Amino acid sequence: MKKLYFARQAVSGTLLDEILARGIAGERPCGLCGGRMACGRCRVRFLSGAPFPGAADRKFFSPEELRAGWRLACTARSTAECEVEVCFVQGPKTEILTVSHAGTGSAAQESATEPGKDRAAGIAGISAGTVQDRFCAVDLGTTTVVMQLTDRVTGDVLLTHAFENPQRVYGTDVLSRLAAAADGKGELLQALILEGLKSGLAEMEQAGGFHEIILSGNTAMGHLLLGYPTETLGRAPFVPYHIGSTRFSLAEHPALFLPGISAFVGADIVSGIYACGMARRDELSLFLDLGTNGEMALGNREGILCTATAAGSAFEGIVSAQIAGTDITALAFSMLREGIMDETGLLREPWFTEGWPAGADGRIVIRQQDIRELQMAKAAVCAGVSILLDRMDGWERLARVYLAGGFGYYLDVEKAVGIGLIPAALRGRCQAVGNTSLAGAVLLGRAGRLQCQADIEERRLSVAEDRQLHHIVQISSSLNLARQPEFEERYIEAMRFGLL
Repeated sequence: MKKLYFARQAVSGTLLDEILARGIAGERPCGLCGGRMACGRCRVRFLSGAPFPGAADRKFFSPEELRAGWRLACTARSTAECEVEVCFVQGPKTEILTVSHAGTGSAAQESATEPGKDRAAGIAGISAGTVQDRFCAVDLGTTTVVMQLTDRVTGDVLLTHAFENPQRVYGTDVLSRLAAAADGKGELLQALILEGLKSGLAEMEQAGGFHEIILSGNTAMGHLLLGYPTETLGRAPFVPYHIGSTRFSLAEHPALFLPGISAFVGADIVSGIYACGMARRDELSLFLDLGTNGEMALGNREGILCTATAAGSAFEGIVSAQIAGTDITALAFSMLREGIMDETGLLREPWFTEGWPAGADGRIVIRQQDIRELQMAKAAVCAGVSILLDRMDGWERLARVYLAGGFGYYLDVEKAVGIGLIPAALRGRCQAVGNTSLAGAVLLGRAGRLQCQADIEERRLSVAEDRQLHHIVQISSSLNLARQPEFEERYIEAMRFGLL
């Protein structure tokens, strides 16, 4: 904790987080929501000169804490001389998932890593073969980025570089970053991610080099990386500037950003569908990737129906509780079973007022707002899943459910079923497949090669792989849940905790 003193003229009428940003390296260092009063991380305590608390302060602090001077830096405008104790919240430790059990190859042998911790395998053997035999696969996620130097012939992962997406300082979710881009920060957002990618590519060059780069990510991340206009992507009716595959040059290497389906069903989902082989089989499969957006795809080789729903921060981790999304799901199951909360999600007293101490040491406290965030996220996902299954008459025909991404990989399926996050009818059909966005990029890189012609537009995957990607996009259609008449009713029904 750091105590700072501000004279009246220095703070009068100015947001405290803007003042702090001037004296601390980096812009908006306090929170992860771009100053939208949504994450609760930019916590400060006024020892004197505290401003009147606002609505966001009342959301994150108890009455006792407010009286003690606690405020969010992104809401606080002091008009007096003040002394401030800076107590920024450190979020839950981010585990960057590189494992995938979809498809084949050594990507299935990797495991999760913490940010900043690179893993290397078989570095001594990298010199074998030529640069043309190696490529870099990239999963450009909203929260984390994973890069893998891969041997095309053997499928060996020679080097893994993983880091948190530096754009997180402008918000943990897609819409926050699109809002920041609309506010004139598009070039800065692009520069942040390019710097992170080029750092990883430099390590791979030092390890022996590679030929091309295959990138997968959601539509917004692709737009921000490539510098596309985002005005129509960030507001209704959410139209992307470009949704097809994009060939470009990155650090003087030929690069390909994979195609997407819609504004909220992007290349990461196409890559996952490809990795899981959904579009090559007759049986019906459901693909779920749950994060700040809940992305879903249901189908087979004849057709795929996709949708997405806003899930908020619940599946990524709850700031005030300081725990990961999968943990809050498991805790909600325990709270329901032990009677700490009822099926409506209401905490019983004294926990409604004081919060429920989840950890053995009492340092982790689950509050009513945390439960409401989980409740709204699970309701949106359940409503979306049920509508997709109804549209394709899939309740009986469904063969398997692929749980993609970090949340799905660590999720306790039985507890998820127990609180109604996953419909009970799907129990026994769920399979955790890990980072399928990365796995698809790896499989595509192994199957084809970007041809290094004089004209960059001639760089392409092998014809067979190009056709497979094109086939997935062509047979896929996107469903807007907000326009479905039954969505609101399904959403309200799914708000209840318990078996659905």
